[in-house]
Amino acid sequence: MFSVGGEEEDRPPLRLQSYSTVGLAIEFADFNFTGSNLPIDEQAEFSGNILRLRVENPGLDISLGFGGNLTGLDERSYVNVNALLYNDFPLVRSQNFIFALPVQIATDLKSVQIERSNNNFQQSSFTIGTGVSVRYQINRRVGASLRGTPNIGFSFSQGNLFGGRLFRGLASSRFYFNEVFGSNALVFGYDFDYRDYDIDGTQNDYSYLSHSVTIGLAF
Repeated sequence: MFSVGGEEEDRPPLRLQSYSTVGLAIEFADFNFTGSNLPIDEQAEFSGNILRLRVENPGLDISLGFGGNLTGLDERSYVNVNALLYNDFPLVRSQNFIFALPVQIATDLKSVQIERSNNNFQQSSFTIGTGVSVRYQINRRVGASLRGTPNIGFSFSQGNLFGGRLFRGLASSRFYFNEVFGSNALVFGYDFDYRDYDIDGTQNDYSYLSHSVTIGLAF
């Protein structure tokens, strides 16, 4: 009895852990034309799946998404490169819990190519945002994080400095299971991404909505 109590007293306190992760995601996406005066066969709309590689570090997330006929995008090819730089300012903090105010900057390139058409969608964007962020170390083997942010900025096509407004809503969650692969952790994640492009003219006005599921390795 005394030895068990002594072991419990000798354990270090439960603390938050920071993770760097590499993961692969399947993204279920809908890209819808919201403009006018553009023939249907010239619209870059699609509904299908996208594969996404995610590399996430504290303060910096980078992802690469791609899709085509093999992923269910009929007569479309899709490429997206995204980088998110952020800092979380703690509002409530304990050894195993943080409730924070994130401030973030994102840059993004999204391209949708239509087979047998010259009217393709290609936009680069810059957004800033804030919202809420929560990190919680549930126990020594399991950690979790949750964040949600509305973002606003501008989007432009190649060769143009200003093209129009972009609103973007982001939400994500992560669950980390420690010491599954030696000292490394297994991570499961969910991401929500909504974008509303309001570009000068009408041919590049689109909305984008996706839900993605990620599995990866954290260390």
